[in-house]
Formats: sequence, C-alpha cells, structure tokens
Amino acid sequence: MKKIYLSLIMFSVTFGFAQNPGDTIVVQTFDYSMTYGQAWGPPRDTIAHFPNDPNLTFEKIIMSYSMRCKDGQVNQSGGNNVACGEWDYSCHTYIHDSTRIDSVLNRTASHSITNFNGSNYPYINYPIYNYVQTIDSLGNIIIDSVLASADTIYEIGIISNSNSLLHDVIDTLSVNTYWQPYSYTTDSLGNVINIDTMVSTGVINISQINYYKRYPMAFQIMSFVTPYGIGLDLGPEGKTWYFDLTDYAPIFKGNKRITVSGGGQWQEDMDIKFYFIVGTPPIDVLEMQQIWRPQSKSYTSIMNDDCFEPRSHKMLSSASAFKINTVVTGHGQQGEFIPRNHYIDVDNNPSNKNTWRVWTECARNPVYPQGGTWIYDRAGWCPGQASDVNEFDITSLVTPGQQHTFDYGLNNATGSSNYWVSSQLISYGTPNFNLDARITDILSPTNKVVNSRKNPICSKPEIVIQNTGSTNLTSLIINYWVEGSPNHETFQWSGNLSFMQKDTVKLPDPQSLWNQSTNTIFNVTITSPNGGFDEYVLNNSMSSHFEYPPEHNDIFTIWVQTNSGVINSLTQYSETSWEITDNSDNMIYSSGILISNTQYRDTVQFAPGCYTFKVTDVDDDGLDFWANNDGAGMIRFRDIGASWFKIFDCDFGSFIHHEFRVANNAAGVENFNTPISIFPNPAKNQITISSSIYNPVSISIIDKVGRIIEKKDCINLVNEVIDIKNVNSGSYFIEIISDDKKYIKKFVKN
Repeated sequence: MKKIYLSLIMFSVTFGFAQNPGDTIVVQTFDYSMTYGQAWGPPRDTIAHFPNDPNLTFEKIIMSYSMRCKDGQVNQSGGNNVACGEWDYSCHTYIHDSTRIDSVLNRTASHSITNFNGSNYPYINYPIYNYVQTIDSLGNIIIDSVLASADTIYEIGIISNSNSLLHDVIDTLSVNTYWQPYSYTTDSLGNVINIDTMVSTGVINISQINYYKRYPMAFQIMSFVTPYGIGLDLGPEGKTWYFDLTDYAPIFKGNKRITVSGGGQWQEDMDIKFYFIVGTPPIDVLEMQQIWRPQSKSYTSIMNDDCFEPRSHKMLSSASAFKINTVVTGHGQQGEFIPRNHYIDVDNNPSNKNTWRVWTECARNPVYPQGGTWIYDRAGWCPGQASDVNEFDITSLVTPGQQHTFDYGLNNATGSSNYWVSSQLISYGTPNFNLDARITDILSPTNKVVNSRKNPICSKPEIVIQNTGSTNLTSLIINYWVEGSPNHETFQWSGNLSFMQKDTVKLPDPQSLWNQSTNTIFNVTITSPNGGFDEYVLNNSMSSHFEYPPEHNDIFTIWVQTNSGVINSLTQYSETSWEITDNSDNMIYSSGILISNTQYRDTVQFAPGCYTFKVTDVDDDGLDFWANNDGAGMIRFRDIGASWFKIFDCDFGSFIHHEFRVANNAAGVENFNTPISIFPNPAKNQITISSSIYNPVSISIIDKVGRIIEKKDCINLVNEVIDIKNVNSGSYFIEIISDDKKYIKKFVKN
C-alpha cells in the first residue's frame, strides 16, 4: 500500500493518478507555519480540495489534528498570544457546504403596538375622549373633553425565502389606528380621579411568529478545547489526535471551505490534515443531514423551544440504517460545572427518547499537568481534548421515506447555563460484507497522546476489534509481534459481536513478545473470522509506534509524602494510596491506608519481570494542585544508597500508571529460592547466615528506606553470625554479594 500526499497547490495535478484499495490520499489544510492571528480573532480559514472522483470510495476518512505551543515554546508568563495560551478556549472545526442551507429559528411579535406592552390588546375602533375636571372661582365643576391619543397597530407577517440562502423578511401586513377602551377623568393636576371602561370592539392576541435566517451549511466536524497553557510543554512537534470522520463522507467531496473558530483558534500552532483511505467501507454513508445549525444558546431558550426546536426530516428512502450524532458542551458557571441530563427524542414519543448525562471526568486527561483548573469535571468537555459525542441509533424508530420529527432539550438548569449544540442525522445503506472483521485501534503499546496515561507498557497489549460484517462475529485469530521478532504470538478470540459492535481485547504477553529491545513498532493482524474467509483483508492489519518502559533495579525505595487532603477529617486518612501489581494483576505491594501530612519510605524487592506502579487519588486532585488548600506532597523512587531515579509530577489528577521492568541484574541477582538461610527470623540480638558459599562475600544490612546500616566482608558464608543488638526494631534486607551473584533476604528485628 502506498501513501499519496497531496498539497493544496498540487492537488489538481497529483489527483489524476489512479488510486488502488489500501492507498491513502492526504489532504493538508492548516499547518504550523501559518501566520498567527490573535486570540478571539477571525477564524482560521482556507479552501481544501478533497477527492471528487465518483468511482472512488473510501474505507475510512481520518482527521489528523495536531497542536503545538507556538514555536515549541513554554508559556511561563501568562497571556494568550505566546507559546500555549493561558486560557482554555473552544476550537470548532467546520467544513462548509455552500450547496446546502442551514436555517436558524427566530421569533418576532405578530403585532407591534405603540404605547402598549402585553399579549392581549382590547380596542375600540372609534375615537375615545378623556375628561379634565376643574373648579372655577365660584366653586362650579367644569368638565372639558379631550380626544384620547390613538394607538398605531402594525400587523406583522413573514415573507418566506425557503430553499434559498436569503433570510425570511419581516413585513408589515397592515397598519390600523385604534383606541384602548378606557376613558380617564383627571383633575387639573393630571391626577386620575375616574376610569370608565368601554365595551371593546375586539381583542388583538399578540403571539410569536417564526421566521428563519439562512446560511451556507457548516458542519462541525470537531469540537475541541485548548489546554490551559501556563507551564504546558507539548513538545517540539506537538501532540496529535486522530478522529474517524467517515460519517461525513458525503460532504468531503470537491472544493470545500474549512474554518476553525470559537476563540482559541490562534492560541496554538495547528496542523490539520485528512487521510482518505481508498477502499470499501463496512457500510456506505448515503447522506449526512444537519438537524440544527451549531450554536450556543441559553437553557431558557432551549427549554422554550426558541432554538433547537422540533424539526421534521424526511428519511432517505434508500437507506436501511439511521443514526443521530450530537455534541453538547456546557458553558457559563452553572452550565460548565453542573451535570445535566439532555435528550434527543423522535416524534415526541417518550419511549423514543435518548437521554444522556452531559458530564466528562477531566482528572484523567492525558494532557497533564496543565495550568488552570484542568482537573475539574465539566459538561461534555475538558481542556486539551475533544468534546464528547453521543451516538443514537434510531433505525428501529423511523421508516425510510417517511417524515419524522426530532427534538433536542434538557430537563432543567439554573443560573448561567449555556449549551453549544451540534447534531447530525446520518443515513446508511446495507452492510457491504457478510463476514468481515477489522482492527480499529491499538490502545497499547502506542505513542498516541490519547492513550499516554497508560503507556509505555511491558505488560499485555490491548487492541480494539470490530465486526464489520452482517454476520455476528464469534471467533477470530489474532497474531501480534514486535517488528523484527522471529516469534509471532497467536491468540484465539471468542465472543459475540453484532454488526459494527466493538470489543477491547487484552492479549497475552509471553516473555518472547518483548525480546526485541531495539525495534519500536508493534504489529497486529487478524484472520479467520468465525473460522472462515475474511471478505475484506485490507482492514485486517495495524501497526503502532511505541516506546519501551524504563528498567529499574530489583530493589529500590518508594518515598511518598502525603499532603493534607483527607477522606475523613476525623481519621486523617489520606486521599492518596499506591500499589504495585505484577503482570498477572496480582498485588505485590500496597501502601494500605496512609495518613495525611506524613512521609513514608518503603523498600521494595522484585524478581525479574514486568510491574505496574499505580497511584490513586480518590478526590481527583493529585498531591499538588494549586487551587485547593491541601498543600504539596511527593512520590519518588530512590536506588539503594544512591539518589532519586524517578520523580513523579504530583499534579496528576486522579491516578498515575507507571509500568517498569526488572531484568536479570548484571550481577546475577537471585531473590528467591537461594541456598541461604537466616535464623532465627525474627531475631533480637543476633542472626546466623548459613549457606554453602565458600567464596569471599560482602554482607550489608539495609533498612526500609535503602540506607546501609552495617556492612562487613567475610572469607566465606558457611555459618556467619551477625550482631544486631544495636539495630532498631523493624524489617530489614540482607544483601550478600559473592563473585558474580547477588542474594537478597529479608529479616525482622524484634
């Protein structure tokens, strides 16, 4: 398979070459070299030239979304126009289609009446007189009549311009002069002393009438929020996210305008390109329809149907499946930080309603640490990542060729709650394969930023498979290996996946899998779905670039300083704890319950293998977060008798996942089943070390924090007595080095 890169300038020349299944066409839009605008300035804006050959189909369309702090720098001073901007701002990426029309609902009053505010206007269609009562010098009451001021009533109508890019026109249908049915009598000072209510000729009910403003259709293909930039380092090449946009295939054709807007479009360097993988998709996307134009509205406007109102769409008669994708992000103090239930319903039927909680946990964000309040959970989004997408399969709720009404809303909200909403209706054909499966992702090992929280690994690889055939997938053979390895591992998967359903598969990791220590490409292939022939083999393979995890010594000390964050103020139990598991998820070591504002030093010892150090903070604010009052803690690894070799950033949010290897030590470490015995154990005054070692040895007693308490050399180790009267009570390690081997044993001093 070859990859064809198409620049904007050369596209029309290069695109003339034939494309084969498996080839990739790359369309570049924005890149890091583009001239900078200002934050909240005009959109990034360009014309992209997408493939437009009617005979060319694409298995996938992938968006590559890269972001880098300006010129690879780090913002140390604040502000939004240096390095990565200080604040988190929206970045909405749109593809514009001028052949389609977006409409936005507006409302206006059916009547405009001078000197009147209200919804019901009673009137009289003949003149009304008011009266002024005065008293002359003789005490006589004199009443003068004055013609009352008339009201001008403008009746409003709408001239529709549907099926065009013109806004509807607000027009005046009629103008009338009426009087309100009240006659006022006032004194000479203008004080009302009497009101006579007349019989009304009629009542004008003032209602709201709808009209629409229209624009060239803009599909929001990506909702992303920039990270808090102070102190953030995205590296010289930045970070890249990948998004499957195959559902937008009907739009990605020919010349299209691409824009990025929302406030953060110029805060960072951006590189956006699109990969068109030539081939056959599992199912053809026949149509992509916008339900409502993407926009931000207050919760009151949404709940009153002043926007995102019920809309009727005719379902494509040739389609066999339908789905609605919706992105909702909350903004404003209450809208951003309070979870709410939102919904899409079909035909105003409660049983056809899809309700979901718009809420995203941000303390697990792979882009960390950031400045600002990056760990705070938010409504549908987090700083430094894409917004959540809700998928709603409506196939069973609609009929092809028939009209159906869709409505979006939320159950309740308060205060400053505004929601940015983007929603599309996708229509599909029938599956293109009966028996087919594909690999959709490699979660580990990988260098992808979205999976960086749990990479690099030395443990079990994880991949995502998908059934892309109409027949349920029940079995699959998975082969995987590191590039250059003569050994290919095999795993027999079994399950039951319906069409387009996915499964995350954790693969076994025999020692032979990681024997290649120089190659950093992981390969995986799938074969034999249901024991049969895969109908589309071009989606059966995937590779990932990765890094190897660090290698640590077989014995080292874990130093932990808890901060003042507690689960319970009475017990002072810390929010933070840690554990170490082996490659079979067996717990090897655990901190247990820690006490706040306390330092712990634990020496740990390992046999050769792969281990995972896991730190959990139940309050999701790590051990060092600027916006709380918990203070700062620390987590570090220290070699015995040496310095720190691993210092963890304690602004980690909810967890740390750190995998490491312990190899066979160059000195020949043997930690278990060694020909050495220590007795008594526990001991009070002395211990005897007995073995069959007749060569000279060096003996060290090491405490839990890795300090050497005592050290002596012996001519052999047949029966060596060690005085421990002056050693404090506790757990210790005996380290014995003889020739090319090291032995480690544990004992307890009472």
